[in-house]
Amino acid sequence: ADLVASYEAIDVALATQFGRSTFVTGLLLDLDVATGAVRWLTAGHLPPLLIRHDRAVTLPPARPATPFGLRFSDGHPPVHTLQLEPGDRLALYTDGVVEARRLGQFFTEERLADFVVRESASGLDGAEVLRRLIRAVLDHQHGVLQDDATILLLEWAGPPA
Repeated sequence: ADLVASYEAIDVALATQFGRSTFVTGLLLDLDVATGAVRWLTAGHLPPLLIRHDRAVTLPPARPATPFGLRFSDGHPPVHTLQLEPGDRLALYTDGVVEARRLGQFFTEERLADFVVRESASGLDGAEVLRRLIRAVLDHQHGVLQDDATILLLEWAGPPA
């Protein structure tokens, strides 16, 4: 199914099983690995972070759809697009990463972007950047997660040879 059909199916399944008292935020993303075309839909969730040429790229504002399970309108959720360039990295993360607190201080989206940019610029491969990022988030919270914290780092190498 495409992103809109997937969104609608998840929304209906949650609303049917749990009523309107429960909701889930999420991000659905479709990457065409041959072309680098990305389409995504955010259901009350944070948009992806794009790292290009060792810099964080500000994406156009991504209007979120209603979280899964709470949809009240018949309108289609907004789908956003992005064209990746070879070597681009996308960081997908939950709010438990950037809202990780130590002594009242959040980890923040800015700290996340700075960390991924700095580690990427040092020439590390994506797996090592991700490992170090996870360690930094855990260290920020003294090893105890306070919320769900999920991070995915995707790197597009370019079109197949």
